Amino acid sequence: MPVLGARMASFRICSNCFGVQVYPYMGFMTGQRYQCQECEEIFVMPIEFETTEQYLEFLKVQSPKKFAELKAVLEKKESDDEDETH
Repeated sequence: MPVLGARMASFRICSNCFGVQVYPYMGFMTGQRYQCQECEEIFVMPIEFETTEQYLEFLKVQSPKKFAELKAVLEKKESDDEDETH
């Protein structure tokens, strides 16, 4: 899981459940479709973000429950990473 504020390549999320496990459906052999591995939705237009901060800001409004869960995971990971360096 990326750290808060980290710069990374853009990533896509599911437009149904806002999950990040989005993959090309059948390797794009059936057209440009994606499938979410979290809710199994098949869709054409995923939502794309450049940073994890943008994703978290989106979740604050669209899915506060998912935002709280993800933020807790990210903060715990950051805390664990700090403990390992000290």
